[in-house]
Amino acid sequence: MAGSRWLLCADGEWPPASVWKPLSEACKTIVGVDGGTDAALSRKITVNLATGDFDSISDSQIERVSLANQNASDLDKTLNYAADNGAEVVDIVGVEGGEIDHQLGVFAALIEAPSDLEICLHMTEHVVMRCLDDLELVLDEGTQLSLFAFTPCANVSISGVEFPLDDEPLAFSTRGLHNVALGGPVHIESDGALVVVISAH
Repeated sequence: MAGSRWLLCADGEWPPASVWKPLSEACKTIVGVDGGTDAALSRKITVNLATGDFDSISDSQIERVSLANQNASDLDKTLNYAADNGAEVVDIVGVEGGEIDHQLGVFAALIEAPSDLEICLHMTEHVVMRCLDDLELVLDEGTQLSLFAFTPCANVSISGVEFPLDDEPLAFSTRGLHNVALGGPVHIESDGALVVVISAH
């Protein structure tokens, strides 16, 4: 499907309209993931196609894509489908709240997704991205951000922050919590999979 920027709408808690509305206007392809289809429709978002449990979709006119794989979540399968169908940038809303295993599953899907996708989770208080190689951000002075290594990382660097790292090992730990941007470019490099959590305020 045409359009390199996709919006995936999941069935968890959504951020405010000030977050999702600009995304729905900027993304050319909008996908409802399972119950996220009706969540999007209730906000008057035009959904191009739906994945997951089709019994939960109230609009019978929406294109439905069956993604068979019992070993992956609907979000994981939809991210792979997006990559296979021309997506380059994927924004995701509706992933907050619910059971803790579902919340962890969202982060697992983020890490497992095809490496050529640029993925951003948009939450009420945070924006979450991944870094598989290098990531360049521009953040206001005082913006808080945290790094979490989801795979073993022998060489992690981050500059433009109060507590920089220079080719240092980073494990799944609290070491990367609550760094602070100095204002301007923030450059992150890693030889493993990092999750970057950025304060939205």
